[in-house]
This record gives sequence, structure tokens and C-alpha cells, in this order.
Amino acid sequence: MAKPMLSEELREDLALLLPNEFDRLLECCSRPLRESIRVNTLKIDKDSLVSRLTTRGWMLTPVPWCDYAYWVEGSSREVGKTLEHALGYYYMQGAVSLVPVEALDPQPGEKVLDICAAPGSKATQMGQKMRNTGVIVANDSDLKRIRALSSNTQRCGLINCVITRVDGRRFPMWAGNMFDCVLVDAPCTATGIIRKSWEAASNWSRRLARRISVLQRSLLRAGFDCLKPGGEIVYATCSLSPEENEETVNQLLQARPKAELLGLKLPGIRTRPGVTEWRGSRFDSNMAKTIRVYPHDNDAEGFFIAKVAKAN
Repeated sequence: MAKPMLSEELREDLALLLPNEFDRLLECCSRPLRESIRVNTLKIDKDSLVSRLTTRGWMLTPVPWCDYAYWVEGSSREVGKTLEHALGYYYMQGAVSLVPVEALDPQPGEKVLDICAAPGSKATQMGQKMRNTGVIVANDSDLKRIRALSSNTQRCGLINCVITRVDGRRFPMWAGNMFDCVLVDAPCTATGIIRKSWEAASNWSRRLARRISVLQRSLLRAGFDCLKPGGEIVYATCSLSPEENEETVNQLLQARPKAELLGLKLPGIRTRPGVTEWRGSRFDSNMAKTIRVYPHDNDAEGFFIAKVAKAN
């Protein structure tokens, strides 16, 4: 397969981030992304689903950082066109996309806000971790995406989920200090998943990253302001750009004195610490507690994840 066509600015930035690994990264991104599924334990236990699928010839390999997820190996299968998928027994979800919810680790009975929830992969994942107890407010501002969110939460059997259509930046106006935990899976330039779409790579620019970071910073501040004292928030993007990641989290630390970065321990997945300086800018030294997941480290997607607590 041909190598992805990167914009010159993206090529420069990735080479600066990974000076000795740029070719490995590019080679990995030139290969198709492996299909992966998450077993929806609200409807079926994982052993029963694996038995059903392997009996029909599926080859499933466990995802090492999530004990209810599998890669679908071998020949291409119509993973989204099975009876089991229609019944909500599993959800098609990128393997590294599972990590933000694993990092947030919402507990049964908690109040959770998913501020950019559509199409619902992480909201439904949180629902099963919470065992359909407590409440998840799954929000998105786009009506078309809300329809997909509603469909997926119903298909997966969530009964603890309330769907709202609001500009997430406005949530603190009526939900300040309300939630035990918040997920901000922010819109981004998607440079970590160019294996899905090379268009993101060819059209990327620093100007675009800076423009979208304005929205990201506002959403992150809003999510933080919705936390109860002692609550925790996870910020995640599928971008590799420091402007959208470390710079955004650094801005939160400067704007909110009660924000405290937490360390992340995620067994089974190779991660790297966040950068503490970028293009002449120095960040809070605690930014090394954030994590970067590069595509070639796990033959999967690229992600950035940060976990922040709100001091009492």
C-alpha cells in the first residue's frame, strides 16, 4: 500500500516528535487499521459471544489493555452486519479508543458527563462499566450525530443514560460542581487515525490545529467546571499535535488552580509520557504524567490522554 500523503507541516511536526521513528510511524499508518470489537457485557458475557463468533469461523485476539475487547483477525468480515451487532452484543470500537474510559474508570452509581458523546462508543462503554446504575449525561451539539448516539445507546441497552443536545461549553451554567467524573473526548484534527482517512493528513496545518484548540480548551474548562470537588476528568483526542493536547491541558492548569494532573497506569498498552516543551514553549513539568499512544507502538490508533482531579 502507498504511504500516506502528509502535508509538509504535518511531516515536519511528526519528524520533530519522533526524529528516529518517523519512517516506522509512516509505514504503520500505510497499513489498514485492524477491526476491533468491544463485548457489551450488559447483554452477553464475553465467553458466550466469543463462542458464538468463533463457531462461525471468526478469529479473535484479545486486546491486552481491555479484558472485554478483541481484534477481529484474518480475512475481512462484515463486522457491522451481523445479528449479534444488531442486537447490541458487541460494539465496533477502535482498540485504543477504549483507553480513555478505562483511564476514567467510572463506578456504579456515579454521576458522569460525556460532554462530546456522539456517536456513543465511550458512553456505552461507560454504561457497562457502571452496570447500568447511576446516570450518564451523554451530550452532543450536532443533531445528526445525536441520532446515532440515541440509536447506539438503545441498541446497547443503556437505561442509565440521558441524552442532551447542548453546546458543551455552556454546561457549567446549570451543571457546575455536579458530576463525579467527566469525559471530554474532544473534536480534533485526527492525526492519530490517518490510517482511516488520509485526507486528515494531507489537509493538516498548524493553523487548523490552533483553531480547533480554541474549542478544545473551552470544552475542557467547561468539563472541569462541571466536576464536584474531588471529581476527576479525562481529556482525550485522537490527535498527535501538542497544540491540541499538552498545550490545551497546560492552559487548564493555568486557568484553574484546583486542577491537578494525575498519573496514569494502563497495563497492556505501550504508552509514552506527554511532551513538556514544544517549539520553544515550556509546559508544566507534570505534563509528563499525560500519555501519548503512537500508532506504531501497538499497531493501532494514535491517542493522547490526560487525567485531572479537582482539588477539594
